[in-house]
Amino acid sequence: MKRRELIKSIGLTVTATSILPDWLQGWSVQKLAPSVVFSEDQKDKLSLIAGTFIPEGAEKGANGVGVGKFLDVLFADCFTAADQNKIKEFLLEVDLLAKQLFQQSFGQSTQEQREKVLQNLAANPTHKWAADTLRNETIRGYTTSEYVMVNYYHYVMAPGFYHGCAAV
Repeated sequence: MKRRELIKSIGLTVTATSILPDWLQGWSVQKLAPSVVFSEDQKDKLSLIAGTFIPEGAEKGANGVGVGKFLDVLFADCFTAADQNKIKEFLLEVDLLAKQLFQQSFGQSTQEQREKVLQNLAANPTHKWAADTLRNETIRGYTTSEYVMVNYYHYVMAPGFYHGCAAV
């Protein structure tokens, strides 16, 4: 009887470890389903904030790999309603502060102006958690994207290639 339990637990462990890396890393924009927690305007602001943290350059930035969509799904599925409300309040405050400082919306602001808005909000104790969470999750979303994993970390889904010595 112990043998059956052992075989069952080994089988579950092997299945879980083979599925987890595919789900956890190497995500791409096409694999993510949209959420209904954030409005389209809020989703656009998430993308703008991600693009401010990791801008486009010679290489793809956060928007190029779809971190905004990743953040949308992450906050909708993995965060509590209270945390989602903190993020929503932060997104509202981002636009209000941009209009107050630069007389234009956050989306119309330049990269430097957006950075200034985010720095001001990160210094505010009320919005510090949301600013830090957005920054950390943007970095995590970017570094675990398929583009970065393959091109920079040289990630291979199933390593250990077989190069036989005899031609078949």
